[in-house]
Amino acid sequence: MERIDTELLKREHPIEEVVARYGIELRPTGRTLVGRCPFHPDGGRPNLHVYPSNNSFYCYRCAIGGDVISFVERIERVGFLEAVARVAGEALSPTGRRVRRTASPPRPRSRTVRWGPDERACLAAAVELYHNRLLTDPAAMAYVERRGLDRATLEACRVGYAGGDELIPYLRWRRLPVQAALRVGLLGRDGRELMAGRVVVPEIRAGQPIWMVGRIVGSEENAPRYLGLPGRKPLLGWEEASRSREVWVVEGAFDWLTLRSCRVPALALVGTHVSADALRSLSRFDRLYLALDNDDAGRSATDQLLQLLGSRAVPARIPEAKDVSALAARPEGRARLLRIVHREDLEVAA
Repeated sequence: MERIDTELLKREHPIEEVVARYGIELRPTGRTLVGRCPFHPDGGRPNLHVYPSNNSFYCYRCAIGGDVISFVERIERVGFLEAVARVAGEALSPTGRRVRRTASPPRPRSRTVRWGPDERACLAAAVELYHNRLLTDPAAMAYVERRGLDRATLEACRVGYAGGDELIPYLRWRRLPVQAALRVGLLGRDGRELMAGRVVVPEIRAGQPIWMVGRIVGSEENAPRYLGLPGRKPLLGWEEASRSREVWVVEGAFDWLTLRSCRVPALALVGTHVSADALRSLSRFDRLYLALDNDDAGRSATDQLLQLLGSRAVPARIPEAKDVSALAARPEGRARLLRIVHREDLEVAA
């Protein structure tokens, strides 16, 4: 019987990072993080409480709680083994094999899943498939164009669209192992594509994708708006932005794409939670303009970053819009955004 060190797994994958991966915005309240509960229509006051100190969560409205593994079990509607695989970003047990939930003494282990050539090839193939699908799908192209993105930006950033039910045949045609795609997290054990029905934005390093996040098109009940691959999320846009001394920091992938289309050095946090690794990376810049979402979660995250980054950080106000992407999509909004990012019309948030 294979053992899974659940305590080590939870230490290596903090619950706040995993919850944020599902597009749930968390804001600090004392020693707790609070956000909207994905397990019931949480349209009022946020009821989901995440406790980083003991790696647990609890909703005070629907009375659902547990650890990071049970959170993934519920939100993905999968069993324990599949939840472990999605938390860890790797397949830990064959299908159907029983695993005893026991903890063993901690042992040294990398905090990043080590992919082999097959896993990297499957991720690159998925990016290629989804990118080609976007460029030839009228409905998906209409969606990204409504969001203010041009074809040149889509091609430069290899943005794609996952229609669903296409990845497995494509991998087989490319003679790539489907099991490797499962280990990456592109596929569930039931064969469903993680990104199905989503516009997909990959993070590219040295010409190769290392991660991706998908934004759902349309509305689907109980589906998270954003969904990322398992594993630690990187700062989106790092390779190009790291060449500059100044950078704009935003929340969402579409905000980053918008600034990228304006040729502005930018990074996306992909949420409001900032890991210790991301904070160290941000500390390398001489100046950071914080243009997070104009809502309670965004303002709270901005305040936290200002405390952590000190005088190098500048809070930038996005006027009359929730975020950078929403402003750019408005009539004359792109021109206004350009004046802001070039500091001709920059309002520093109070």
